[in-house]
Amino acid sequence: MLREDRIMIVDEATSHFIFIVPADHVYLTYNYINYKGNELTNKEYLEYWGKWIVWGTREELGLLAKKLDRFVEQKVIPAAKYDRAEISEFQFGECVMCVYCDARQKEEVWDILSSLGIEDKAWVFEKETVERWQPGGHLLEKWIKGRGLDEIEAEKVRQSSRKKFRTMFEDENAIFRGINQ
Repeated sequence: MLREDRIMIVDEATSHFIFIVPADHVYLTYNYINYKGNELTNKEYLEYWGKWIVWGTREELGLLAKKLDRFVEQKVIPAAKYDRAEISEFQFGECVMCVYCDARQKEEVWDILSSLGIEDKAWVFEKETVERWQPGGHLLEKWIKGRGLDEIEAEKVRQSSRKKFRTMFEDENAIFRGINQ
């Protein structure tokens, strides 16, 4: 973790992602997946939670992360994450940053991103992302192909994905606790 004055950036070398989250989330006293202070249930998460997508080099996104940190600490922006390196399986040619928020606050978050020089708009609901990472979904299948998995290995990955998401969302009224990444 990088902690300089007000910066709370979680940079664990074993993770593909670098996270920008409120300090009290890191210390397990706060769940940033909420709207106006109310934690979202699984059902609400799939209905409302999403992210603005920002593209750039790791260096550009690292600079943006430092600028976003104060908004995250103030809980104006719930959280963000960005790629440590380009994901070769997806062939984007750039790294990606996800700036998370509830859809009911997405224009407020976009205004902040825009004020920081971000010009391209791309909003994705987490429900879409979850669907894309399930068996047959575009992202999971592209990842499998990019990894060169044989059909037996690919089927194991699909089964694991199916089980993970079924278990995660089986109780729609449970408080959503995040996805391990």
